[in-house]
Parts: sequence; C-alpha cells; structure tokens
Amino acid sequence: MSGQFDGASPAVYCPYGHINAWNYKFCGECGAPIGVVAFPEDADVAEADRPKRRPGLLIGGVVAACAAVVGVVALVGVLIGGTSQDEADVPRPDPFTTATLDPALMVPECTTAPAVQAESVDMTPDGLTVSAAFMSQCPGGNTEAGSGVRITVAEGQRDIAAGLFDFSAAPVTMKPGQTARRTLVFPAGMYWRTTAMFSGAPQLVFHPGERPQATAVSSAAGSDRLVAREVAKPEHGSVDGVAEAVLREIRDADYAYVSGSIANRWVPQISSKKAGLEVDGKTLTSADVLRDHLALRARYDGVRLVSSGQWTTFNASDWWITVVGVPNLAPAEANGWCDSQGLGVDDCFAKFVSSLFGVEGTTVYRK
Repeated sequence: MSGQFDGASPAVYCPYGHINAWNYKFCGECGAPIGVVAFPEDADVAEADRPKRRPGLLIGGVVAACAAVVGVVALVGVLIGGTSQDEADVPRPDPFTTATLDPALMVPECTTAPAVQAESVDMTPDGLTVSAAFMSQCPGGNTEAGSGVRITVAEGQRDIAAGLFDFSAAPVTMKPGQTARRTLVFPAGMYWRTTAMFSGAPQLVFHPGERPQATAVSSAAGSDRLVAREVAKPEHGSVDGVAEAVLREIRDADYAYVSGSIANRWVPQISSKKAGLEVDGKTLTSADVLRDHLALRARYDGVRLVSSGQWTTFNASDWWITVVGVPNLAPAEANGWCDSQGLGVDDCFAKFVSSLFGVEGTTVYRK
C-alpha cells in the first residue's frame, strides 16, 4: 500500500507522521496501526495548534500493537496450517527444486511382463525356433535381464513348447512404442509339437525370472539368439501330461495311414518304449518317449506311431511303437531297410502289424 493521497479526500497520520488515506487501519509506509486523527481541513493551520503527541506513549503503543498483530498472524497460521513449533523448526525441502532428485526415481519401475508375439516359427537342427517381437507394457518402456525367464508357446490350450531363458547376458530393451526382437530356440525335449502339428502364429507368454542383482549389461552385449537352457513348465498342465496327450494325438493322426497302408504288411520297427521302462540306467518318462519318437520322425521319412493296444500282433497293450511306413510283402525286405541304414540288430527289425493275426510269427529279428 502507499500512503500517498490525492489531497481531495480526508487523510490521517500514522504515529510516525506518515500521511495515509482516512480509511487506512495500518500505515502504508511503516505498517504501524493508525488512530483516527482528522487531517486539518486548512493546510495553513499553525504547527503550534496541532495536537501534541507523547513519544513514549506512542512508541509503547506501537510495540504493543505490533506484538498483537504478530500474535494474531501466528495464531492464524497455526489454525490454517496446523504446524506445531517443533514442526516449524524442521527444514522443509523446496517443492520446486529438483536438483537433488534422482531422475531414475521419478519413473516408476515396470513390473508388468512384456507382450511377446511370434513372427515366424520353424523346425531347425537346433530345435523349434521362434522369431519373437517384444513390446513393453509400461509407458516408460523397460529392460528385461532376468536369468530364469520362462517363455511358453501354445496354440490355444495345446502346448507347443516351454523353456527357461537367461536374458542377463543379452538384455532386451524395449523403448516406448517400439519393438525389440529376439530369436528363441527350444531344443529337443523342450518342445512337444512340431510346426506340422499346428497352424498359424502360436501365442507366447513371458514369465519374468529373477531380477539381476548387479547393473544390467548393455543390450548390445551378447546375442540376439537365445537358446533355452532347460525345459520349463508348460502354460497348461505338466510336462509329462502334455507329452502323453501329444503321443495320443500323433497316434490318432497316424492311424488312418497305418490301417490303410501298413496293416497286414511287414515294416521296419525302429523303436518300442513306454513310461517307466529303464534304459541305460534311466527310467523313461512320457516326455522321454515323445522326444525319442519326434527325433526319429525328423530323421526318417514315413515314420508313424503305433499304440500296441490297437493291434493284435503285439503281446502288451501299453507300448508306443515307432515304425517306418515302407510296407513290404516279406520280412527280409523290411530287415534290408534296417541294414541299409546301419541300425543295430536290436534297434531295427521286421514287424507284421495286423488286427487279424496273433503274436506268433509276426516278428523277425536280424542276425
């Protein structure tokens, strides 16, 4: 406020002689409270005729009034802000100052798994190979560098593969709105269905692994090709449960060909296995049986899977039999195929597959 006035309106003096408008309660120059003192209408009134002031009383009154004002202001501050004296003594950070803040702390950590899409799926000598695109689900993007990342591949409820991957040596950095790419390889035993057993792009699910304790390696390090280090739990069910289901699926798909072209013929039998069988000191699981059959299927043309319980020429009903669909009229021809492949006498021999005959005379071993 200012103590100046236009001279046409009534005015008052503050205790220190500053002139103010008539309605001012506090001096515009020094802030002192103002008493109601009429300004002389005649500017020529002699100085001697003006009221005399007692300096002591004026100063004391001013001090008391100022103390009262300070007390009122303090009381209002307490009522409005609720700040105690102890709290007032504690230094408060300037809310407009960011120089002491770590910028990394201002961006919330991304805890949502990235979305992963299959761009292509192929069978290679190394296994089921998926070219995958990774996209962050967080506004600020994120980097995945877990050492035990579980990635599953499925077509609806039908599991295809699942493996544990180590991203710590080659972190995948996903910037906002951008796509990062990696090639994922699922070796034998980590996939259950081949590309011939599903169509279209399968669904991939990213399950984050353990967070690295140290600072993540630059995303430029390592390779864009990651090989699963071990089989992982599939997206649906268990490893053996999926393997058993796939064995039945393959058998059913092969049945039409076996009954139409192989039945009542001699064919090379190249494997017979079941879960619980001990081979070379190892007890086989359904996953082992499936892995064995898929390996033979990839190696030879015309391989088919037969369930021994569907045919009368086998003496047990719970074996999975792998045959090569080269039907012959004589066992010697079937055994000749085994010879040409250099397979051991216990690994390949002639078998007659039929539902019309019994077990007797339907197996001819090589010598």
